Amino acid sequence: MSLLRLAPLPILSFLLIASCGGHGGSSSSSPENDAGIPADAGADAEDAAPDAMPPTVPCTVAHQGSGGVVVQGTVLTGAGAPLTGEIFIDGTGKIACVAASCAATAGYATATAITCPDAVISPGLINAHDHTEYDTTGPIAHGTTRWDHRNGWRTGAGGEPKLAGSPQKTADPKIVAAAELRFVMGGATSIIGSGGVGGLLRNLASYKDPTQLEGLTGPTVFFDTFPLGDANGTELTSGCAYPKPRPPSTAFGSGSSYAAHVSEGINTAAENEFLCVSGSLGLLTEQTAIIHGVGLNAADVAAIAAAKAKVIWSPRTNLSLYGNTAPVTLMKAEGVTLALGTDWLASGSMNMLRELACADGFNQAYLAKTFSDEELWRMATKNAAVAAKFDAEIGELKTGMFGDVAVFSGATKDWRAVITAGVEDVRLVLRGGKVLYGDADLVAALAPSCAALDVCGVPKQVCIDTPGVTLADVQAAAQPIYPLFFCRGMVPTNEPSCVPYRDTYPAGITATDKDGDGVDDTKDDCAGIFNPVRPMDGTTQADGDKDGQGDVCDATPLK
Repeated sequence: MSLLRLAPLPILSFLLIASCGGHGGSSSSSPENDAGIPADAGADAEDAAPDAMPPTVPCTVAHQGSGGVVVQGTVLTGAGAPLTGEIFIDGTGKIACVAASCAATAGYATATAITCPDAVISPGLINAHDHTEYDTTGPIAHGTTRWDHRNGWRTGAGGEPKLAGSPQKTADPKIVAAAELRFVMGGATSIIGSGGVGGLLRNLASYKDPTQLEGLTGPTVFFDTFPLGDANGTELTSGCAYPKPRPPSTAFGSGSSYAAHVSEGINTAAENEFLCVSGSLGLLTEQTAIIHGVGLNAADVAAIAAAKAKVIWSPRTNLSLYGNTAPVTLMKAEGVTLALGTDWLASGSMNMLRELACADGFNQAYLAKTFSDEELWRMATKNAAVAAKFDAEIGELKTGMFGDVAVFSGATKDWRAVITAGVEDVRLVLRGGKVLYGDADLVAALAPSCAALDVCGVPKQVCIDTPGVTLADVQAAAQPIYPLFFCRGMVPTNEPSCVPYRDTYPAGITATDKDGDGVDDTKDDCAGIFNPVRPMDGTTQADGDKDGQGDVCDATPLK
């Protein structure tokens, strides 16, 4: 398979429908995505006009108190339909009440009360995968080049061209804080990150510095980028003689979640990684969270489900680098818990709102809307907490949990308000009841001295408790790398595309190929769900039981 289109492709142009202020934002968006995908290559719903945003009533401070915080509005509890009511976080930072009224709860009368009639109150978003210490460069353009395996773009393995300008690791707390602030401004409160700083996100993988858990208990996530020790570019199509596989005693020794990069690619070598991880290497258990899992078939997904392992999905980076992503409809059918993560700036999303936009657009245009809005939202909240094994403390809004909360204005009072939000729509972000970001008047009522920031014409404030780091430091660190935010309706500069593209399906969605996978509808074994032939599949679409119905749309793919 060739990797490069020889003919030049027309570029997309995007209408700027909002303007951004300065202070770390951008006043213009990119005129093209990183791939130069032709305009007729299929729907990219995330880049279409955003959901209508009628004028909303801003949140207001209804009562200035002396301890704790009450937020009133539409509560997305994670346990059923949205609730019109309120959430009360007491002075310990824990949720003391979620109900239509919490007035009878001890301490309620002395709490600061914030009312948000046109907003939803969500658990803080959890980014289940980002290489924060490598967020040292913006998106790296690679035209129409697509790879078969991550070691291709990393090292040139298999004769593939290396990705030019790969990010370099940093220990600069200002740069890492800039990465974390991008996520906070998008409503996140926690991350499974390869690096972190104190005072912003909870880093659930902070085994080198557990104080970055910001008060959570229990063992931190073992975040493993090279579980097979193959950083040198080793690719095996059979056998498990990898350079230095992770021993199970190390992977699972602390009892934590083991989040491992596995099968990041679409060739036989990518699937072989999973066969070894799940087989002789003994690395697939209930504690395992597979990051990426692109090169998997029905038997592999069944093994994940049987082990009660989880999968962390990063659609934007997968589609950008490989033109394909994990078989998530198959995973849903098998009952696998799916979480969502951004990967890194180089090929992924700048914040969780953009990753949700990618997942939503891909789901609508290429997956026949298999996932509901609530299911997508759960990938960024409860499911991510489950994958990290911190679901007893974060990920839901219920009594006894930590008060990690994000408040979003939206056109609807449900999960879609989160999925379609821009940074200016994020009214308030609390971590354990402590304010991190939000509308200036709300933040001022909860914290005495935070830094002002104009976000798309909306006065905001940012509270950074990272030792020795100020907002000015973060802005200066971010400036040469990538903006801290873009405004609603704008495509971030050079943002990697969520349109599936390879030279085997260059045209995308057409009248005769409604899922854009390069297989004519009359011959497609899943005509409505993206199901291209991958190098690991040989010459046919994946069909584990050979019944003529592709795995990604087969309710019983192995029967």
